[in-house]
Amino acid sequence: MNNLTSFYFYHNSKSNTLDVILCGGSYGIDTDFMQKVFTHSKEKGNGVILFNFPYFERGEEHSSGEELLEELETLQKMLDVAGYKNYKKIRLIAKSLGGIVASFCLDKLPKSEHDKFEIIILGFVVGSPKLNNFTGKITIIQGQKDKFGGIEAVKKELINAKSKNIRFIEIPNANHSFKDAKTDKPAYEDIAINSID
Repeated sequence: MNNLTSFYFYHNSKSNTLDVILCGGSYGIDTDFMQKVFTHSKEKGNGVILFNFPYFERGEEHSSGEELLEELETLQKMLDVAGYKNYKKIRLIAKSLGGIVASFCLDKLPKSEHDKFEIIILGFVVGSPKLNNFTGKITIIQGQKDKFGGIEAVKKELINAKSKNIRFIEIPNANHSFKDAKTDKPAYEDIAINSID
């Protein structure tokens, strides 16, 4: 297990759905927001895995580079740890950088597996994710005051996406971290999390 990064895993033998939670760039598995997302998935009755990216574990500030090779390798390891092949549906629930990593993974996924996967991005970084070729379900939950782009910028970016099942949710007055844009208090975290259906 030493070659694995830190993670939380909840196995529900009665569930057909696995939620794979990918942290944001400056978020770890023990931050309040990530723990709330984990609890939300668990309470839905889904299997859940939440993990740290290796750079975060090493105390570094930045991901492994533009190709995100280390992060993608870690995501695959966590899918394997969770026994993803035994589930009918895999939901990649991803915050910010995690959304970019998840999109890169889906971009390389065989088209025959697209229907098995779904992506939910909490804080879309405009200009970075690769989602145009993915045909499965996409949900974007975006703060109205997100510094990386508001909901209209996200819609514009996904205008040529092949998916016919895209849902856009805007959280008024929220910033990229779903905090109040003026006070920086985590006022909108729960609203964002409860928007995950």
